Amino acid sequence: MGKISMDELRRRLELALRPAEPPSLDGVLAAVERNGKLHGPVDWAFPAWVAYVEYATQRIAETFQLTEEERRQLLHFRDTVKRLLLKAQRQTKAKLTSIYNAIIEGTYRIEGNRLYAPDGAWMYIVAVPRIAIHGVSASAHFPDVLKLLRERLELLQLGWRASDEGNTDGRPFMGTTQPWQMFAWASLRYGALYTYIASVNLTHEGVSVSIQITAKRWRQRWSKAEAIDLVVNHFRRGEWAPLLAMWLGDGEANRKKVLQGEYQLVISAKEPWRLGSNKNMRKVLVASGKEAFEKLRESAGAYGVLLDLLRAHKWIEIKLATNNDFRAAYKQKKRSIDVLREMYKHNNGEIPTEQFPHAEDRPRRGAVVVAGVVMSLHLVRGTSGALMAEHYTRDAGKALAIAGRLESAGLRPNVIHHGPYYVVYIAMADLLKLAEKDEGVRKAIALYLAEKAKNGTPKQREIAVKLLQRHPLFYPPLP
Repeated sequence: MGKISMDELRRRLELALRPAEPPSLDGVLAAVERNGKLHGPVDWAFPAWVAYVEYATQRIAETFQLTEEERRQLLHFRDTVKRLLLKAQRQTKAKLTSIYNAIIEGTYRIEGNRLYAPDGAWMYIVAVPRIAIHGVSASAHFPDVLKLLRERLELLQLGWRASDEGNTDGRPFMGTTQPWQMFAWASLRYGALYTYIASVNLTHEGVSVSIQITAKRWRQRWSKAEAIDLVVNHFRRGEWAPLLAMWLGDGEANRKKVLQGEYQLVISAKEPWRLGSNKNMRKVLVASGKEAFEKLRESAGAYGVLLDLLRAHKWIEIKLATNNDFRAAYKQKKRSIDVLREMYKHNNGEIPTEQFPHAEDRPRRGAVVVAGVVMSLHLVRGTSGALMAEHYTRDAGKALAIAGRLESAGLRPNVIHHGPYYVVYIAMADLLKLAEKDEGVRKAIALYLAEKAKNGTPKQREIAVKLLQRHPLFYPPLP
C-alpha cells in the first residue's frame, strides 16, 4: 500500500461519501479566509466551490468597472466553471462509491500504485490518494478586470511564474485546489482560458478539488529559474510586486505567528539559495518585520482590491500584520473552534463522545495532564512571550471531543488547523488557573520553564526567564 494503509483509505472514503448538508456561503467564506481550502464530503466540497464561484463573480462585477462584453465574459466563465464542477461531482461520487464497495467486499486489486475496482474505477494510492477526472473541460474567456498598465501586470505575472504557474506547450498554466487562487491568477492571465478539473484528492476531511487552467492567449516568457532570479533582482531594487505574487503562490501562511507579532516572509522553493537565507532545505526566509508586510500591501495596488473581495487567506495575513483596526476586529470574530464545530456538524453530524485512555500518573517531561488529556507545553514567541499547552490529532471529531472535555473542566480551549493536524490548545491564563489548583501541573510547568531557561535556544531562554520573573508561582521549581 505504500504510504497509506487500507484502514486509512477506507476511513477517508467514508468521510468523502458521507451525506452532507448544502454549504452556507458564510461557512464557505470562513474556510477560504482560514486557509483557502474547501475540504469536506463530496456533497459539500463541490457545492462549496460552486457557491464561491458565484460569490466571487458577483463581487467582481460589483466592484470593477466592466463593459457589457466584459460582464458577459465574466458570467460565461462563472457558468462554465459551475458546469464543470457539477459534472466532476457526479463522476467523483460514482468512482469513489465503486472503489469503497470494492474495498468493503474485498474485490479490489492493486497494481503498482493504483487500486482498481471490478468495474474499472481506479485510484492512486500514494501519500495523498486521488482519482483522475476525465472529460471535464471547456474553454471560456476571463475579462481584464484590473486593467493594469503592462509594466505592473508583468511584474505580477512574473511572481506567479516564479511560484505556482507552470508551462504547457509554451503557454502559462495554473493548477490549484484553492478557489481564490483561480480568480487571482486568471485576472492576470485574462483572455481565452482552457479549464479542466484534473483530479480529486482524498484528504483527512473528505475531498479537495484540483482545477487546472491554461492561458491560451499568452506565451510563457520565462523559465522557472529565470523568473525566480528576476523576482530577486526586482526585490533588491525595492520593487515588491513580484515578491507579493510569488508569496501568494508558494508563501508560507502562519496566522498564529502573525497574531503573536512574528512577521516573517517565508517562501517554499526547490532552489532556496536563489532567494535568500534558508530556514530549512525547502523554505527561505526572504524578509522579516512588520515593514516587510507593509511593503507587500503597498505593492498590490488594484490587485489588493481583488484579493480583498476574494477573501484570500494570505491577503488577510498581510492585513492582520499591517492594519491595527482590522486586527482588533478579527480578534473579536468567532473563534476557530466555533467555526470548526459548525462545519463538522454540517459534514459529519454530531460530535462524538471521545473515550480517552487513562493518562499516566507521571507524564513525559514537558507535558501536563489536563482533564485526563496529555498536552505538550510550548513557549509562544511574541512581544512578551507566553506559554500554552497543545494536543495534536489528525481527527477533527477527536479534536472537538477533547476541547469539549477541557471546557467541561472550566477551561477555554481553542482548535486550529496546522498542516494535517488539528491542534487543541489552552492559553497561559488557563495554565495559571490550573497551576494554582494542581500541584502536578504547577511542578511540570516550573520544571519545563527551568529547563528552557537553562538549555533552550536564546529566544526560548529569554521567554522562559521572563515568564519565571513574571510568575513567582513557577520560580524556583521545587525539586
